[in-house]
Amino acid sequence: MKLAPFSPYMSKPTPQSRQAISSQIMNPSDEMTDQIIKGLVEILAIEGPTLSTRAFTQYGRKGGIVKMTRTAVQRFTKALVKAKKDGKILFEIDPCEEGVAYLLWLPTQERVSVREYGNRGFEDIPASELGEVLFTLADEMHDASDKTKLYAKIAELYGLKQLPKNATARLDFVFQQYLA
Repeated sequence: MKLAPFSPYMSKPTPQSRQAISSQIMNPSDEMTDQIIKGLVEILAIEGPTLSTRAFTQYGRKGGIVKMTRTAVQRFTKALVKAKKDGKILFEIDPCEEGVAYLLWLPTQERVSVREYGNRGFEDIPASELGEVLFTLADEMHDASDKTKLYAKIAELYGLKQLPKNATARLDFVFQQYLA
């Protein structure tokens, strides 16, 4: 199985970006919403398709936000709705173990892109992407029933010596959604 490269969005917080993002979160004006949309589109152009949780975190880091507050998530979600209405960002609910996450992508991108692990954690990889990897590897192995071997193949494919602690629960969930 061939994986496309994964390119992470990189940014460094500056005093100006901290002030700008703080204003964007607190000010519900259309102008500020459009600035958030522009930032999310920039992230998706590099990392898309990706999960809303990752896109929001990447956007927040640009402004020095370490932990997403409820207010910030609500503000970013409101911007997503406007972006979808304007045809700038597409999204759908991504199956996840807890809470709600959205799969985000640009209209010019495929909804599913199977990519290298990169600097993502398993919780950052869309279920649809993991599902495609699981399905393809299970097909190559001619046996989807042995999850231990399948998960070892995923670790090997991603260049990992072993799966991170949280990966098995995520893979079990995705396995149930896509292969069971």
